[in-house]
Amino acid sequence: MKDTLFTRLLNYYHISEDDYLEKTRDVSISNFALGHEFKRMDEAVNLVKEAIKNKDKIFIYGDYDADGIMSTSIITKSLLILGVIPLYYIPNRYNDGYGINLTKSEEIVNKGVKLVITVDNGISANEPIDYLKEHGVKVLVLDHHSVPEVVPNADVIIHPSYSEFGEVATSAGFVSFMFAWALLGRFDKYLATLASISLISDMMPLLEYNRDFLRLIFANYRDGEFYNIDFLKEDMKFDEVAIGMKIAPKINALGRLLDDETINYVVRFFVTQDHEKIDKIGNWIVNINEKRKQASKDSDNLAVDIKEDEPAILVVKDIKEGLLGLIANNLCSTYHKPTIVFTEERDGECLKGSARAPEGFNVVDAFNYCSDLMVTSGGHALAGGCSIKKIDFEKFKNKFYEFAKKTPIVVEEKEDIPLGLTEINEENYQLIHSFSPFGESWKAPIFRLKHIKTDSLLFSKSGEHILTYVGYGVKLTGFNISKDSLSDYQFVDLIGSIKKSIYRGQESIEFNIKKAISADK
Repeated sequence: MKDTLFTRLLNYYHISEDDYLEKTRDVSISNFALGHEFKRMDEAVNLVKEAIKNKDKIFIYGDYDADGIMSTSIITKSLLILGVIPLYYIPNRYNDGYGINLTKSEEIVNKGVKLVITVDNGISANEPIDYLKEHGVKVLVLDHHSVPEVVPNADVIIHPSYSEFGEVATSAGFVSFMFAWALLGRFDKYLATLASISLISDMMPLLEYNRDFLRLIFANYRDGEFYNIDFLKEDMKFDEVAIGMKIAPKINALGRLLDDETINYVVRFFVTQDHEKIDKIGNWIVNINEKRKQASKDSDNLAVDIKEDEPAILVVKDIKEGLLGLIANNLCSTYHKPTIVFTEERDGECLKGSARAPEGFNVVDAFNYCSDLMVTSGGHALAGGCSIKKIDFEKFKNKFYEFAKKTPIVVEEKEDIPLGLTEINEENYQLIHSFSPFGESWKAPIFRLKHIKTDSLLFSKSGEHILTYVGYGVKLTGFNISKDSLSDYQFVDLIGSIKKSIYRGQESIEFNIKKAISADK
């Protein structure tokens, strides 16, 4: 087969040309999830329709991350479309914790609620749901988290694996949208757009129905149609990049920083069409996100004693719980070591921690190794959360170090695709883009420009960044790759990605350099 960029991309993704044609086929409302159905969906719809018919109070209990907020907004908006004004609640991370709890169940019963819909939580809420059921409240669970051995006594549970929808994990927002579609009896484009945000924000694998759903939404998004989404994405094209860079961080900032019930304003932002209200709440969201950015910058200046000979970083800091993950991620990225950042819980007896790890290390395995010293734990290979007794910190740290020493990080060499300078053009950009959307389990391709003469590269006035034009509308950019850092090399390989940038109305194809490696023989 002739060596073309197309064949190199097929090899990179380990797919055939037939696979490519299948992945890039036209997607429609009728075929994005062809052959997949949620078991008991009709029962779930009838449960809600009966409550509407009886004019029962309906309560939606959500979660404080972007997926939970999208899910709550989807179900709330669906009921509003049907002429029903539901009660809803986004819990506060600091006061309520994750998921519906017994205290909230008692409050819900006292409000005279007859139907509770949990979204992005509930699959493990056995005791709170038992309480609701004992007091005559019906319960619908819309969730996607791990299914426990004993599921709660809800009237109906709609869940990707429990309800036998499919093998690929998906978001609570997607589950909520599919329920809303069945409830309304029609595909609502706006609700689908909210669900697409949840797939990216919750880092769901971009395979099968997740991938096709995003392709459908991205292809049909029109600027000016949804004022609130346009507000959050700013001037970016609506796609996985805009969600990851502009939209999801703004929404997640609320759950990280707010320690009161004002987080519930965000649902109003997503269910109203009033531009004045959207502007007011939107500016509030932006302001909270700016505080999150500043807090993240301040965290870079936290005094952390890093010892080169220690296999991991475990520290206790007096910071908001919602910032733990950001700081852990920064430290992990900087020092390339498994990291857990703890803060003291309000009871003064426990420490709450957020863990991040470089590729090649497994956080869940580490937690299992230290399970005798843990109060709670959960997560996946590269990230997790936990709590431990304050008095056990040193014991836990030593045992975590012990595991880290026994399991050295094994980093798999990442593939890249060889590329010629003349191959950086509009046609090939479109070819690469046809493989999108990119994200979890389907990463954007990494390219290598081989044997580039360093004296052919142009730099910014400060000499700190590569800014080289190689042809009409094509440029190489490498931020924080200075002229001095390459001065000892005659030739380099440039590793990076291809994107389209717009500056002052002018489009250009850009090779974004991630790193430069010596190619001198």
